Amino acid sequence: MFTDARQLVLMILKNQTDLSDLDNCIKVAIETATGVFPLNVEQKEQLLQDIRMCFNVTVSMSGVLRNKNDIDHKQWLEEKKDGIVWKYWSGFRSYLEMEKEWPAQVVQSIDKTTDTILGLLEDPIETENSFDRRGLVVGYVQSGKTANYTALINKAFDAGYKIIVVLAGLHNNLRSQTQARLEEEVLGWDTEQNEFIGVGKQFKPNEKRIASLTTRLNNGDFNSKNVGITLDHSQQPLLLVVKKNVSVLRNLLSYLRHKNSLARFASAEASYKTVPSLPLLIIDDEADQASVNTAAIYDENDKVIEDCDPSTINGLIRQIYNTFEQRAYVAYTATPFANIFIDQSVSTEEHGQDLFPRDFIISLPKPSNYIGSYDYFNLYAEEEGEEEPSLVRTIEQDDDFLPSKHKKDHIPSHLPSSLKQSIHAFILSTAIRRLRGQEKKHNSMLIHVTRYPNVQKYIYNLVGDYLQVIQLEIKYMGRSSKYLEEINLLYEEDYISTSRYHKHGGNTFNWECVSSEILLVLDDIELKEINGGSQDVLDYRKHMDRGLVVIAIGGDKLSRGLTLEGLTVSYYLRTSKMYDTLMQMGRWFGYRDGYFDLCRIYTTYELATWFSHIAYATEELRGQLEYMASIGATPKQYALKINTHPDMLITNEMKMRTAEKYKTSYSGELVQTTVFEEHSSFFEKNFNATSQFIHRLTTRYETNPDTNRRVGKTKHYFWEKVDGYLLIDFLNEYQTASSVSRVNSEMLKEYISKRIVENELTSWTVVLINSNDEEELEFDNQVKVGCGVERIGIPKNEYGKEGFLSIKTLTSKGHEYFDFTEEQYMRVEEIEQNKQQSPVASSKQCRKLRDPKEGILLIYPIHRNKKRFEGMNLDKKQTPIAIAISFPESESPDAVDEHGYVINRSIEQDVMI
Repeated sequence: MFTDARQLVLMILKNQTDLSDLDNCIKVAIETATGVFPLNVEQKEQLLQDIRMCFNVTVSMSGVLRNKNDIDHKQWLEEKKDGIVWKYWSGFRSYLEMEKEWPAQVVQSIDKTTDTILGLLEDPIETENSFDRRGLVVGYVQSGKTANYTALINKAFDAGYKIIVVLAGLHNNLRSQTQARLEEEVLGWDTEQNEFIGVGKQFKPNEKRIASLTTRLNNGDFNSKNVGITLDHSQQPLLLVVKKNVSVLRNLLSYLRHKNSLARFASAEASYKTVPSLPLLIIDDEADQASVNTAAIYDENDKVIEDCDPSTINGLIRQIYNTFEQRAYVAYTATPFANIFIDQSVSTEEHGQDLFPRDFIISLPKPSNYIGSYDYFNLYAEEEGEEEPSLVRTIEQDDDFLPSKHKKDHIPSHLPSSLKQSIHAFILSTAIRRLRGQEKKHNSMLIHVTRYPNVQKYIYNLVGDYLQVIQLEIKYMGRSSKYLEEINLLYEEDYISTSRYHKHGGNTFNWECVSSEILLVLDDIELKEINGGSQDVLDYRKHMDRGLVVIAIGGDKLSRGLTLEGLTVSYYLRTSKMYDTLMQMGRWFGYRDGYFDLCRIYTTYELATWFSHIAYATEELRGQLEYMASIGATPKQYALKINTHPDMLITNEMKMRTAEKYKTSYSGELVQTTVFEEHSSFFEKNFNATSQFIHRLTTRYETNPDTNRRVGKTKHYFWEKVDGYLLIDFLNEYQTASSVSRVNSEMLKEYISKRIVENELTSWTVVLINSNDEEELEFDNQVKVGCGVERIGIPKNEYGKEGFLSIKTLTSKGHEYFDFTEEQYMRVEEIEQNKQQSPVASSKQCRKLRDPKEGILLIYPIHRNKKRFEGMNLDKKQTPIAIAISFPESESPDAVDEHGYVINRSIEQDVMI
């Protein structure tokens, strides 16, 4: 009854032309719907909140880089859109809204972004014209990339593309999962049961459907038996879902060039039977995996080898692609590092050009209810107020259980206490979700600690034994069970406080209710071993009526592409020193509406640190893309500066043959000190350096001058038009932590010196931040401030390095624009209110408003007896001093240093932004 009422409400709202008073429209629609499907008061309230959430999900616009020199490309879609019968897309859209109950704004966003992508391809109806379009779509891990390319597939078939090949991962289970989903959402029929499903329920009985030569069976990939099949693809479109596997791709290439299949469409003079009249679209899912050429492409003189042999899978994809004269290739990935390092100049007669996305790169929008790496690892943590409880639980590596370096014959003898606790957490999270009304939702736990199936088998047995012990003891001993007592303790010490104070927190319940639900959860838990040696599968579709409750133990098959529905708890020890591999292994990203506060990640402190770094590098990369899109850059200009790490690789070294260190810049950047050396002499040195600097300022400049700048209206101390060389003197005395590479006083000093020579950064605003408490700190006879700002500290056992301590964010919102006029700041607010860009891209645009001659230095005394510094017994003259510098965008091409980034060397230097 509730689902029926919800669907009716969504249908009523969908047909509304005026939703200006949205809340009232929702309430009226609910009253109408519950007149047909009666609900009680509590159900009505739940429905109201549910529909509000659907319509309050915000979606930022995407950023697009286009090849503006492509004179042959026609802007065709807008002109022809009204004349296309959108049969497949309309069915899929209705399916998303009604069956999957997706928020309206998310569906609208998919519609808009896929229109953009389709429009960047070519019109498939213009059969006289050959074309070759290549693009890259950058999404987020577990964010809905599949939904996006599913929508694109439906629209492409509607528009006239005849053959669509989806390259779906390396493993049978991932290919099968993708096939099953596309059967539901494109084909509309089950290739195993031969019945209508999903979007197919809207078809007429004898309606001609899209053909498929692959099935959802584990062995349903394209094989040699398919090669001789004859289909008239000019009349019936074809969808193929294939693995990136050498034998599979060779079979497909044979099929496409076989005399009885597509080659009969080929022109007689074609060198290898190219097909001119059947438009092809290749969707490359997880395009950074296997598709990228890993073979040598440079000779001893660092020049591209003519007709160099590519790696096998890369070569086969290019051969398949070049069989068609009308072709489009769209790569999808959340970790585009390897794709951007493809050499743009590599081409052979046999394989054609390599797969660099020369025509467009598009950044998919992120719905506001998506949970990403920054949410788990506090990338954009608030700088003031109460610390939001972390969902990461750092653990010690237990070498008796599993050494960090072990062999495939290692036999774990026991489960560590941390793994047992994580199982307790999963039981708790599932029980609380059910009490919150999500009793029919899937709940999953991930245990990913080794790549070896033999070792996974031992862990599977140990976990199974432990679950059986818990189930039996609680069943027979009830509330006196020691396991139930341990779970109760975890609930009181962890879950209650986390849920109450987390911004995504939900209802908590008394232990009586929780413990009763736990007894039911224990009966429902299934244990699955997901690897090549096991027959276990994660089939959530068969548990739609009650929801699957599963603990999945595995390795590579759980590390990329495979969706774990309702993932709440992850126990993760699998190390990788590559950005893309590690990020893809984290399957805990995605949508967690109503239960994000119940999610937990159990991992080592080192891995948590690595994830935090990758999260920042990935967001910075996405910010570059969106910023460059906003200024009209092209894919060729997308230099892709990637922030490096001393202990990690960006991607597989064989995929980075084009990589070289890039001379990057502080231009348009905000740098801030958030890491400190943990000894009193470090703090004392910086306090003295700051005191001397402020004394020089008060001697040479007016303190708090009458000005129209925003800083003039605050309680802080400030000085205007400070000589840049005075900042250099300060940075010569001020010490940054030795463990930090980029926020380095020597590098900052060097950069400012070079800019001054170029007549930039000659005039500075310096602001000493004054806290609200009583005056205590004295920097000069004229300058006295409070005890300092409070900043949230990162616990040592989570993120710190030995001998160092760290805070989260230093600057408060708006501080870096203290030197702006009111007019400039109004423009800042306009930019920040525009949800079309990420925070990184927006901040870069704001800093462009600053004159290249002007910079701002913010000095923050930090309270020595609060948060992370409490208990260090620091005196007044050892008060921690942190600084932030907001740099304007330089107008000089020489505003560079040589630290911390790499780029694709095949990008022409004169087109780089």
